[in-house]
Amino acid sequence: MNNDIDLRSLMGIFRRQILLILSFVVGLTAVAAIIVYSIEPRYSASALLFVDTSSKDILEADPRSQNGSTDNARVESEVAIVASDGVLLDVINSQNLVADEEFGVKVGVVGRFLEMIRLKTAEPPNPAEAVSGVLNNFRKAVSVNRRGLTYLINISVTSKSPEKAALLANAVAETYIRRQVESKVSATLASRDILQKQVENARATIAGSARSVDEFILGNISTLREQGSSNVGLLYDELTRIQQERREGLSRVELIDETLKRNDLATLVQSLETQAAEELERQRQALAGQLASASPASAIDLRAELQKLDETIAEEGRRALNSLRSEVQNFEQEESSVRSSLTDAVLTSNLPNETLTQLYSLRQTAEGARREFDNLSSRLQRLDTQAALQMADSRVVSEALAPRDASFPKKKLILPLAAVMALGLGVGLAFVREYFVGGFTNEDQVATVLRLPLASISPRATEGPGPDDADGHSLSDIIIRSPLSMFSESVRRIRVAIDQCLYKKNGQRDENSGGTVVMISSALPNEGKSTIALSLARTYALSGKRTLIIDCDLRKPSLHRHLGLAPDTTLVTYLQGGDAGSLPKLTTADPHTGLTVVLGGRRGNSPTDQLLMGPEMARLISVARRNFDYIILDTPPIEPVVDGLYLARHADVIAFVVKWAATSQSSAKRAVAALRDSAPDGTPLLAVLNQQERAKLLGYSSYSDYYVE
Repeated sequence: MNNDIDLRSLMGIFRRQILLILSFVVGLTAVAAIIVYSIEPRYSASALLFVDTSSKDILEADPRSQNGSTDNARVESEVAIVASDGVLLDVINSQNLVADEEFGVKVGVVGRFLEMIRLKTAEPPNPAEAVSGVLNNFRKAVSVNRRGLTYLINISVTSKSPEKAALLANAVAETYIRRQVESKVSATLASRDILQKQVENARATIAGSARSVDEFILGNISTLREQGSSNVGLLYDELTRIQQERREGLSRVELIDETLKRNDLATLVQSLETQAAEELERQRQALAGQLASASPASAIDLRAELQKLDETIAEEGRRALNSLRSEVQNFEQEESSVRSSLTDAVLTSNLPNETLTQLYSLRQTAEGARREFDNLSSRLQRLDTQAALQMADSRVVSEALAPRDASFPKKKLILPLAAVMALGLGVGLAFVREYFVGGFTNEDQVATVLRLPLASISPRATEGPGPDDADGHSLSDIIIRSPLSMFSESVRRIRVAIDQCLYKKNGQRDENSGGTVVMISSALPNEGKSTIALSLARTYALSGKRTLIIDCDLRKPSLHRHLGLAPDTTLVTYLQGGDAGSLPKLTTADPHTGLTVVLGGRRGNSPTDQLLMGPEMARLISVARRNFDYIILDTPPIEPVVDGLYLARHADVIAFVVKWAATSQSSAKRAVAALRDSAPDGTPLLAVLNQQERAKLLGYSSYSDYYVE
């Protein structure tokens, strides 16, 4: 049952605050839509890279892979390299982003404004600042991340143009791979350069060792000839001849190569020393003579023929050069073979052992140097091959494509999310307004905020004219003219609630114990307090109770208007200490119900609180208790003036009137707290929710038609 009541209460809150909630949802969603559609969209395109951590030496048959921890570190390092400034700067240069409208350096809004008002002249930034600014802008647009623990790297670029986003994402991927290959090639070439120096040193060592062997043999050749080693002499003479021919061949190779580079054909023909070359030279000289005396028309053909002849001579020179180089290589091979044979022959000769040992040592040194040279030459050739065959460790597995939808702002996500947030905030504000800021609309609010029992909910009366009408009728006349109306019933509920409070407080009421003082109060003016007070008093009077109502609002008395009577200052005179006679002289009668009334009226500028807290007021209430069953005090509002707080000392029960959906909760709480502090301990306080809209009241009650006449 409690759950049903709570659910019904929540639904009531939603019904009452539906306009606030809807307006907040519509307003915030509209603002979000305006902002979202006014923001220039951004598009993100992504390229996907795969990092292969295995070895990429194409000359090796089986690639080597790393272990797991090394692989993770490798992939993370590659992520940092992709996002490095070096890669981004290469993309900036290759795509000319310095001059790009989106990423390039532009004059800011402040700078343009200052230039417009001629306070500052816009100057282009220096190149370093321009590149730094473009790099900063581009860095913000690039996002590089690893997909989980995989070997995949996602490169995303955000731009105003979807095509540009895809272009730049692919450019970053391609630049990273190119730089990776260049880095590997550079490292290989650096190793080759270091090894090249070692090869040159090994070649020099070989040459030195060969010279040492030759010098040793030359120093002992006479002794060997004398010992009859004719084979050694012949081999030595052969070696000397081959060396001489090799040197002559090298000299001719250098000469021909130099003349070809200088395109000196005359010297080239002399260097070739062949009949074919000489014949070509004679033809060339003849063509040159003809060209000198030829007409312009025939000179073109002669010049073309001469050029063709020059190319033929140069080609003959290149063929001769290649032939000479082959001969030189043959001489080198013959020289190496003859030197080896000569060394073997010397080692088998009759030279002293010390001499042979020295020669053997020199030979071993030369062979070691040659083996080292061959090893280094092989490695050098391998490095040259590796530099030409380097492969990237990463590859693009998915190129970036121009996206169809913008990545920012995400309208399909933002607008529903804004609507949901607006709904949540609207509901929250509805609860805040319902329970903390706005007026009171139900019993739960009254109980929660004011901690008072709700005596009755009075509808906004529309059956009768207002108190300010020309005929002087009051809304409280409904009690007389429509005793079965909802308003009349709500006033009777107030009376029942007051009687129940008094019964619980005092038990069975003694008829001779004196009248009961009921104080009608409110926090603010214009809450219908006087109407409720007069209606309640008339209800008591019509039920046969001796009832007195006193207009205690000495600043703005209103009971006389409700009753259609003239204001009376007799009460003020009495409270000021003047002689107003006995109580009957202060009162007048309600012509409709026989209710006894003490009217009020303003006179003078005396502080009203001093009048109400004086002994005359206490004596008046004491006399009224002896002569009436119920004394109704129509008091001023608590917030503007303090008069009601002094009157609360005399009250047996206080009815606190709250205007439906209008009275501020903070004002009501302050007023109730002040009344509790001022009233005697144990004085019951009841709340009356007044002037509820009739349509709302009918909506709350399924039996409201029972009252409709």
